[in-house]
Amino acid sequence: MTPETREPDRFREERRRILRRAALFTYGTFLAAVVVAVLGAALVAWILSFAGFPFRETWLVLIVVILGVPAIARIVAALRGNGGSPPEGGPGEGERG
Repeated sequence: MTPETREPDRFREERRRILRRAALFTYGTFLAAVVVAVLGAALVAWILSFAGFPFRETWLVLIVVILGVPAIARIVAALRGNGGSPPEGGPGEGERG
């Protein structure tokens, strides 16, 4: 192989490695957020159990509110077509020079 053909392969591998790390970081952050939400809901349910609320039912309702509502909002936004894409005509458009 000539050096010219090895360079694109090296860059391609580097790009794959970066994307793999970014995906792992994204999934790890998401998993950590879910764990914190579930543990926080358990803590609030435990505190409310002293006021007479049943722990398990309160915990499940809190989990649905904390995780379910944003998930449904995200799904609705994705179905409507504006799922995280920047608005058209925003900053930077048409600014060439």
